[in-house]
Amino acid sequence: MKFEAAGKGLSDSQQSVVTTDSEGRISLTENESKFEATLQVLQSSSKESVVNASSFGDLRTYMHVERDIQTELENILTQLKGNGNPSLILLCGSVGDGKSHLLAYMKEHHTELMHDVVVHNDSTESYDPDKNSLDTLEKVLAPFNDGNHPDKHVVIAINLGVLHNFYSLQRHTGKFQALCDFIDESGVFEKGQHGIKQAGAFYMLNFADSQPYVLTKEGPKSPFFLELMDKVTNPDRNNPFYRSWLEDKENGIKTTAHYNYFFLQHNEVKESIVQSLIEVMIKKKVFISTRAFYNFLYEIIVPVHNPLLKDDASIKGEDMLPNLIYGHPDRSPLLAALNEIDPLRRRLETTDQLVSEFLLKTDPLAFAVEELGEHMAIGAWKQVNTMHKQKNQMEYARLFIRQHALLFRKNYDEVYREYVHFLFSFYHGDEDEIGRLFELIERVVYAWKGSPKDRFVFVDSPNKTFRLAVEVNLEPEVDEQVFGSSEGQDEVEQFTPSIRIGFSQKGEAFLFELDYKLYALLKQIRNGYRPNRQDIQDALQFSEFHDRIIKSADQKTNVLLVHRHDGTILEVKKPRFSKSKFEVGKVK
Repeated sequence: MKFEAAGKGLSDSQQSVVTTDSEGRISLTENESKFEATLQVLQSSSKESVVNASSFGDLRTYMHVERDIQTELENILTQLKGNGNPSLILLCGSVGDGKSHLLAYMKEHHTELMHDVVVHNDSTESYDPDKNSLDTLEKVLAPFNDGNHPDKHVVIAINLGVLHNFYSLQRHTGKFQALCDFIDESGVFEKGQHGIKQAGAFYMLNFADSQPYVLTKEGPKSPFFLELMDKVTNPDRNNPFYRSWLEDKENGIKTTAHYNYFFLQHNEVKESIVQSLIEVMIKKKVFISTRAFYNFLYEIIVPVHNPLLKDDASIKGEDMLPNLIYGHPDRSPLLAALNEIDPLRRRLETTDQLVSEFLLKTDPLAFAVEELGEHMAIGAWKQVNTMHKQKNQMEYARLFIRQHALLFRKNYDEVYREYVHFLFSFYHGDEDEIGRLFELIERVVYAWKGSPKDRFVFVDSPNKTFRLAVEVNLEPEVDEQVFGSSEGQDEVEQFTPSIRIGFSQKGEAFLFELDYKLYALLKQIRNGYRPNRQDIQDALQFSEFHDRIIKSADQKTNVLLVHRHDGTILEVKKPRFSKSKFEVGKVK
């Protein structure tokens, strides 16, 4: 459907607006646009932010998305209801991931489960202005100190950093030992470890146990992010965002945000955006909390300056959604990360061909309509022919590439595609696929500092006249606690986006964390690239792993000396039956 036809009324018929600037823009007074006012609850800085909610209204109820951790909490509280043994539930996670939101929802919609349960939020509650958060936390937890007898169930929403500080303090003071032992057993501070979730009166629920996306054989997906996005974009009058958007249009009010919202309603765009978010989470190790995600939606819909529009001619290309996603790294850390995977950074033959055709067209609008679709060539595209005449084609070429990538996303990055495939295979326990990964890693072990012959690796600098090489005998090793932990499941839900893998030698195992950045470097090295000092520093884990392999090798019975200039190889052996300490022979 065309944007102009959706809801009808986003026209130039509004006569009440009379003042415009030289670009046809009209000053926007507060709440003149109901749609923009509604969107403001998505901002992290808003006091009415959805995630900041300590109580629920209609909007927050509408925005609520059920997660597995909610089901777990409900099940625990149901089991504890009527139980005479008071228990402590630790609801852990990071800032903005929805702990407070979940507790507010439970108090509002499951009062029967929350009755007579003490709820404490470590980030917002303090009983005494003279006490810090740890003092307050210790007071709340006092009934669960060793030897005490609590009389009520307690649920605490706590950030992992605060919990770690509390744990460290109590280990030092010797108090809360039973609770500290449980925290140890839960593995809550150990990356990738799946510890116990319940012991005695203690329960551990951790938002960090689950990523906001899942791994599948076809690639990563995020039903969670898509559902949150659908809550904002669903074309349903029960959706307050869509309803206010329609009301604005019916009143003749339009801004660039109205066009961007229309663009965001399309499923292919939402899917593509979610894939970009997953990509930066894996590549750049960006953590995207629920709060950060809502704020992101606001930033890609509403430009920094969003005045009322007199007509399409006053819309700036830089304010269109594709440019807001990839071209404004200064607005937030998440947008800065997305700028790093900007489609403009990918030099592809097909992309270059599209740009060339676009720049040579005498009617670029017609070309945009043909390539992007008539319902997508809206907003700033209406003035593209005029911009071409003014020699401003490159601004539109950038918009064209970014918008085309959102509409017709492809797996441009082969290295990234390979890595997420191996990540899924690792948690799925696919030995054949991980065998291929071992082949790559073993080649890099030999190439890291160089190898004079099979099974030998250099141990020293390439600048010496004679270089020393030792024999290594490697056996593949994985973290058995994690490898295959999701075997038989179509989706991997609990994981860390890295692969704990390595080799053993002489019965001793050496493992390292293989993340995307390191995998990309190892691929380069396998293809002939020689790592420089900065690469070795960036890949410190692998460098240390390589050093441990060398140190564990037998450096007494079979060593090679290689002349750097002529390549002569001398074999140094410890003779079995001789008084000589070493024998030196030339290798043919």
